[in-house]
Amino acid sequence: MSTDEKEEVITGLTAKEIKKLAKPEFAANPDKFYPTGTLKRLGFSRASCSCGNNYWRHSEKRTTCGDSQCEKKYNFIGIGTGVGRSGNKITYAQAWEGFKRSLSSARVPCTAISRYPVVARWRADVDYVAAGIFCFQPYCVTGELEPPANPLICPQFCLRFNDLDNIGLTGRHYSGFIMLGIQVFNKPDAYKFWHDECVEFNYRWLTEELKIDPDEITFIEDVWAGGGNLGPSIEYFVSGLELGNMVFMQYKTYPDGSREPLQVQVIDVGIGLERVPWLVNGSATSYMDVFPRALDFLLEKTKMNISTDIWDKYGPYSCLLNVDEVDDLDKIWKFIGDQTGMDPVAVRQAIEPIRDVYVVLDHTRSILMAIVDGSLPSNVGGGSNVRNILRRVFAILHKRKWWDCIGMEGLLTLFRKHQEDLATIYGPFNEYKSFDQIIQVEYSRWVKTDGEQREKLEKLAKKSGGKLSLNDWITAITAWGLPADTIASITGQDIPGNLWYAIAELQERTVKATPAVLYSTAHLPETVSTYYNDHKDYDFDASILQVIPNVTKKNQPSVVVLNRSAFYPTSGGQEHDIGTLTIDGTTYNVVDVLKVGPAVLHIVDPPLPLGDGGLDAFVGKAVTGRVDEERRSKLRNHHTATHIIYAASRRVLGPHIWQHGAKKTEEQAHLDITHYENVTFEQLCAIETEANRIVQSCKDVNKRFMPKDEAEKLYGFNLYQGGIVPGNTLRVVQILDTDTEACCGTHCDNTAEVGYIKIMKAERKSDGVVRLIYVAGSPALRMSNEQSAVLNSLKTEWRVTQEEIVPTAQRFFEGFKKYETLAKRQSLTILELQMRLLLADSDIKVALLRSQEKTATNYITNMPSFAAKFKELGKGVVVVGDNWIYGLFGNATLFDLKKFEAQLIQIQADTDAKKAAEEKFLAEKNNEKKEKEDAEKDLKKEQKKAIKIVTKNQVVSKSKDKKKKDEKIDSILEFTSFANPHVNNVLAHLSSLGFTALDSE
Repeated sequence: MSTDEKEEVITGLTAKEIKKLAKPEFAANPDKFYPTGTLKRLGFSRASCSCGNNYWRHSEKRTTCGDSQCEKKYNFIGIGTGVGRSGNKITYAQAWEGFKRSLSSARVPCTAISRYPVVARWRADVDYVAAGIFCFQPYCVTGELEPPANPLICPQFCLRFNDLDNIGLTGRHYSGFIMLGIQVFNKPDAYKFWHDECVEFNYRWLTEELKIDPDEITFIEDVWAGGGNLGPSIEYFVSGLELGNMVFMQYKTYPDGSREPLQVQVIDVGIGLERVPWLVNGSATSYMDVFPRALDFLLEKTKMNISTDIWDKYGPYSCLLNVDEVDDLDKIWKFIGDQTGMDPVAVRQAIEPIRDVYVVLDHTRSILMAIVDGSLPSNVGGGSNVRNILRRVFAILHKRKWWDCIGMEGLLTLFRKHQEDLATIYGPFNEYKSFDQIIQVEYSRWVKTDGEQREKLEKLAKKSGGKLSLNDWITAITAWGLPADTIASITGQDIPGNLWYAIAELQERTVKATPAVLYSTAHLPETVSTYYNDHKDYDFDASILQVIPNVTKKNQPSVVVLNRSAFYPTSGGQEHDIGTLTIDGTTYNVVDVLKVGPAVLHIVDPPLPLGDGGLDAFVGKAVTGRVDEERRSKLRNHHTATHIIYAASRRVLGPHIWQHGAKKTEEQAHLDITHYENVTFEQLCAIETEANRIVQSCKDVNKRFMPKDEAEKLYGFNLYQGGIVPGNTLRVVQILDTDTEACCGTHCDNTAEVGYIKIMKAERKSDGVVRLIYVAGSPALRMSNEQSAVLNSLKTEWRVTQEEIVPTAQRFFEGFKKYETLAKRQSLTILELQMRLLLADSDIKVALLRSQEKTATNYITNMPSFAAKFKELGKGVVVVGDNWIYGLFGNATLFDLKKFEAQLIQIQADTDAKKAAEEKFLAEKNNEKKEKEDAEKDLKKEQKKAIKIVTKNQVVSKSKDKKKKDEKIDSILEFTSFANPHVNNVLAHLSSLGFTALDSE
């Protein structure tokens, strides 16, 4: 998709709302939706909890569903469960190894696979992987793509930003965590297993591998919705802790909550790995088991100590502090105080510093994984979440004065400690050379928060009476990029407890709308695209499959579908080919080419003639096609140049460079890359040099179709620079030892064919995204020649050598600035003389000035100094510029501004209409359709330009004496109009009102 296009978004139901719609139906039919037979065989019986949950218990003595909100505490803290209760503690990595050992040896073995990147580049609807199943949606779930294994297990790192308020408080919440996933894809002709086996295998892991007593386990019936899917789910709890959730996906859902059955029945089990060693070991919080090296380092640097006495007492009740489930936190803290025998205020004061330690640990690990997997902190998209938590880290370190102990060097070391902890599961991390600089740049930006944004916030706070609403907080953070701590500092308000949850919910509600499909092509066979076999084959023969009415051109018969075609349709940011189709001896211009479903649509001009047989008469007719070779060559060069520029940018700037969008036209191309700061001129030169080095190295550009799973195994997810690619097959374009991407565009066979690459400029597209604009091949040579012509012209005109151009230009510019300053002074002197003349002449009440200045700035700045005299003498003046009007009157009764505004509108309308009519007449006379259409467009544009007048009844006269205060002049009239006033007509009108001209311009 071109980055110039804006995606439409719609508001849909959240996953919670969709779940709520389905839950009553599922609860009323347990035998239909849940494995009741297997649960009974394992010794469990169904019961109802006072909270409303239907659950399964192993012992009749159990009276609750096992949820911590019903248990009112975690029952394992201090004693552990299973093997841990007998003294055999396990590590984070051992918890994964035990899970893998159990599931890979199950009755239907599961295959362990490596994690996917947490940045979900293979999906268009999400930024990050928030659950293991995200890696396989939508194509594995729909059956379009085979999963890497089936059934499979995976320790997938995930990011979620809806629980930030709970981190460090509940003992179990994270922004970044490892989800142990079990994924099973059951097709009609390839059944693996369903909920009965799933419950059996999870129960086996719990009781045989972890040695957990069945009486401590409960299974709760529930419904799950997310990622566009819905189905029954079974959560399982141990000693008050939710350990896992087994989801059985049966339906595809839509934003309005409607659903339809899935062809592929999917099992998705999610288990928080962080909870497993915590549960087994019985630690006060899970953070103690998850961050061994990072926690020790941070405690050592900050000189903090964890009071085990307080945390051991507080830990069991930390489950009650889930802010999105609690209405009155103070009441919960009082309950915890009563249960532990400690003062609630003292508990909170003791907990908060260590809670901040855990928040820093969680956030820094999430930031690490997001950045090394290809994301950047920014103000837009998913990157805004990364920036939010990074700035939260900075704020905590400064608030606690830990920055003095740790500093930037210590913070960067903390990230490396996280890598060491995660290496026990994922193996060593590759070097990421730009990581440190990204963090340093973000810190610098945080320290120097944009003053303009601060000013916006101060105005908003003043407007709200000093009290920001939750929506105000969300706007300031997500739209203005202000950190929450900065907002709190400026307003004096506490950060709302549910702030991050509310932001996450808002982001969930905003979904990308499905693009409108104008033509139905599902019934047509796939068009054979011959340019894949030979991109230099410009002539071809084909037959017509269908002619479709063009819905954008009053249903003209101008959309032609062929059985085969050499025309490239607009896609992947590359513009379409043009050329001709010859049908029945008549040649039609191909002006646009689209790919809709399996078919390539050729838009022709003029439309095909309709005879007695209608559109069906064209079906089966022979066609000769011809692709415009020159345009194809330029587009092809620009597309291959885009891959080269990307590779060169990554080499020069670092591994954080990813494609964020691209567009290739005949005239030029651009590539949007992720980058944390502006690209300097030196960096731009280095990228251009490296790109041309790749061109001159004459590397082969290989193009081949590969099975998607095979391509992903060979090349990883760097393949998806241009976005998602549906289907089981990828077209892989590889520049040898340089770049490999999934791409369907036209490409050269060798980099040498691209010719010279010239980068025209770099510009900041949005926060974290830089656009590189460039040309390649003949357009690059033309640009080079134009630049040489400019240099030669300067040398000739200035009579200097090329080396002397810059210093000569600097002298010219310095002289220009000197004389520009002098001209401004002279202009001010002339204005003062004119005003003195007006004030001294008792016969002149209202004066008229014609100004040649481009803006009204000089008059807006300096005229208020005459306001007092104007008021005293009852005088006024109107100054008319080419595209502005300024007026100042000592008394509002001297000038009827409303009548003047009405006259301006009439003058503009009359002049515009006359101009447009003349242009239209000339176009019709010359029979030039395009000129006629342009004239009509110009008329509409002119008519849209409304007269805008800004008025004031008070001005401030600046004192020239610094010892005296500025003077406010009330009850006057000052106005400025910024629309095109049609100077001569306005001057004539004012003269007719009795205005006296003070000059002869």
